[in-house]
Amino acid sequence: MSSGPGDERFVMTLQDVSALKSLDLDLSDNKCVIFASCDGAAAEWNKQSLVQVFLYDRVIEINGQPCLATDLVEKSKSEDVGTVNLTVERPQKRLLYLQKPGRLGMDLTYTKTRKGSVKPWITNISDGLVNQWNVNMPELSVGAHDRIITVNGSGGTPADLVQLLSSADDTMHLEVLHYNI
Repeated sequence: MSSGPGDERFVMTLQDVSALKSLDLDLSDNKCVIFASCDGAAAEWNKQSLVQVFLYDRVIEINGQPCLATDLVEKSKSEDVGTVNLTVERPQKRLLYLQKPGRLGMDLTYTKTRKGSVKPWITNISDGLVNQWNVNMPELSVGAHDRIITVNGSGGTPADLVQLLSSADDTMHLEVLHYNI
């Protein structure tokens, strides 16, 4: 994962649509498709490529076109036999240090289905501690589609993280993955 302003992007070439179907992708946020694991075709890619796919990397293009979750679902249903090129981008890790009292001012979303969200994502920032962080630290700001990875050093399921956010102590440390959307 990148932690600085330099975006790291690469093209992952899959031999056919069946390889696309074997990717374990989190499709719960239509605008931010991320790798939920490095199994299937991602594992095969990592065995053969110097540029590795990592958990939480984002698919930004499919065959040179902007990629939404709905596009990947449609492509995986097609009978195309040609190669599939996925442009992949690494997120930037951002560490937020917030001091209560005050409300976070951040709306989160996740899905609870079997193939649900690997981590909750931010849908909106309003007045509160996170907005103040963004004002004070614009180079480390967070926003819509970014994923919460840990709260005070603890990870877990999306529901676990949301619970940790609501019950956190006066000092809160958030590890967030920022996507350039």
